[in-house]
Amino acid sequence: MSDQNRFANLLKVAQQKPAEAENFETSTTAPNAQTPEHLDIQASNQPGVSASKAKSSSKDFKRTTVYLTQDLHRRLKRASLDEEMEMSDIAEAAIAAWLDEHSDA
Repeated sequence: MSDQNRFANLLKVAQQKPAEAENFETSTTAPNAQTPEHLDIQASNQPGVSASKAKSSSKDFKRTTVYLTQDLHRRLKRASLDEEMEMSDIAEAAIAAWLDEHSDA
Protein backbone atom coordinates (compact mmCIF):
# COMPACT_ATOMS: atom_id res chain seq x y z
CA MET A 1 0.00 0.00 0.00
CA SER A 2 1.42 3.37 -0.94
CA ASP A 3 1.92 6.10 1.68
CA GLN A 4 -0.63 8.26 -0.13
CA ASN A 5 -3.33 5.56 0.15
CA ARG A 6 -2.43 4.83 3.78
CA PHE A 7 -2.72 8.50 4.74
CA ALA A 8 -5.92 8.91 2.72
CA ASN A 9 -7.42 6.05 4.76
CA LEU A 10 -6.26 7.65 8.02
CA LEU A 11 -7.79 10.97 6.99
CA LYS A 12 -11.03 9.22 6.01
CA VAL A 13 -11.22 7.63 9.47
CA ALA A 14 -10.44 10.93 11.20
CA GLN A 15 -13.26 12.67 9.33
CA GLN A 16 -15.91 10.02 10.03
CA LYS A 17 -18.43 10.03 12.82
CA PRO A 18 -17.39 7.90 15.84
CA ALA A 19 -19.63 4.91 15.01
CA GLU A 20 -18.54 4.88 11.36
CA ALA A 21 -14.86 5.17 12.29
CA GLU A 22 -15.15 2.31 14.77
CA ASN A 23 -16.59 0.06 12.06
CA PHE A 24 -13.91 1.16 9.60
CA GLU A 25 -11.08 0.44 12.03
CA THR A 26 -12.50 -2.98 12.88
CA SER A 27 -12.88 -3.94 9.25
CA THR A 28 -9.38 -2.79 8.22
CA THR A 29 -7.23 -3.75 11.19
CA ALA A 30 -5.99 -7.10 9.91
CA PRO A 31 -5.09 -6.15 6.31
CA ASN A 32 -3.40 -2.89 7.31
CA ALA A 33 -1.79 -4.11 10.53
CA GLN A 34 1.74 -2.83 10.89
CA THR A 35 4.39 -4.40 13.05
CA PRO A 36 7.28 -2.45 14.59
CA GLU A 37 9.55 -4.12 12.04
CA HIS A 38 7.32 -2.85 9.22
CA LEU A 39 7.58 0.68 10.61
CA ASP A 40 11.37 0.35 10.77
CA ILE A 41 11.41 -0.58 7.10
CA GLN A 42 9.21 2.40 6.28
CA ALA A 43 11.49 4.72 8.24
CA SER A 44 14.59 3.33 6.56
CA ASN A 45 13.03 4.06 3.14
CA GLN A 46 12.55 7.73 3.97
CA PRO A 47 15.31 10.19 3.07
CA GLY A 48 17.49 11.08 6.03
CA VAL A 49 16.16 8.27 8.27
CA SER A 50 18.13 5.09 8.73
CA ALA A 51 16.88 1.83 10.24
CA SER A 52 19.27 2.39 13.16
CA LYS A 53 17.46 5.66 13.95
CA ALA A 54 13.97 4.13 13.94
CA LYS A 55 12.28 4.47 17.31
CA SER A 56 11.33 0.82 17.76
CA SER A 57 14.95 -0.27 17.46
CA SER A 58 16.53 2.67 19.28
CA LYS A 59 17.77 2.37 22.87
CA ASP A 60 16.83 6.03 23.35
CA PHE A 61 13.11 5.28 23.14
CA LYS A 62 10.78 3.22 25.32
CA ARG A 63 7.46 1.94 24.00
CA THR A 64 4.43 2.56 26.19
CA THR A 65 0.66 2.26 25.93
CA VAL A 66 -1.65 5.20 26.52
CA TYR A 67 -5.43 4.95 26.51
CA LEU A 68 -7.17 7.86 24.81
CA THR A 69 -10.83 8.51 24.18
CA GLN A 70 -11.87 7.84 20.60
CA ASP A 71 -12.42 11.54 20.03
CA LEU A 72 -8.99 12.53 21.37
CA HIS A 73 -7.32 9.78 19.32
CA ARG A 74 -9.10 10.96 16.17
CA ARG A 75 -8.03 14.57 16.85
CA LEU A 76 -4.44 13.46 17.43
CA LYS A 77 -4.47 11.45 14.21
CA ARG A 78 -5.84 14.42 12.26
CA ALA A 79 -3.25 16.77 13.79
CA SER A 80 -0.53 14.28 12.92
CA LEU A 81 -1.60 14.36 9.28
CA ASP A 82 -2.06 18.14 9.20
CA GLU A 83 1.32 18.84 10.80
CA GLU A 84 3.09 15.96 9.01
CA MET A 85 4.38 14.71 12.37
CA GLU A 86 4.25 11.30 13.97
CA MET A 87 1.58 10.90 16.63
CA SER A 88 4.28 9.83 19.10
CA ASP A 89 6.22 13.08 18.49
CA ILE A 90 3.12 15.16 19.24
CA ALA A 91 2.40 13.11 22.38
CA GLU A 92 6.03 13.37 23.51
CA ALA A 93 6.01 17.18 23.09
CA ALA A 94 2.72 17.49 25.00
CA ILE A 95 3.94 15.28 27.84
CA ALA A 96 7.26 17.13 28.08
CA ALA A 97 5.46 20.51 28.16
CA TRP A 98 3.11 19.29 30.90
CA LEU A 99 5.97 17.89 32.98
CA ASP A 100 7.98 21.12 32.55
CA GLU A 101 4.98 23.17 33.68
CA HIS A 102 4.35 20.96 36.71
CA SER A 103 7.92 20.32 37.83
CA ASP A 104 9.12 21.55 41.21
CA ALA A 105 12.45 22.73 39.83
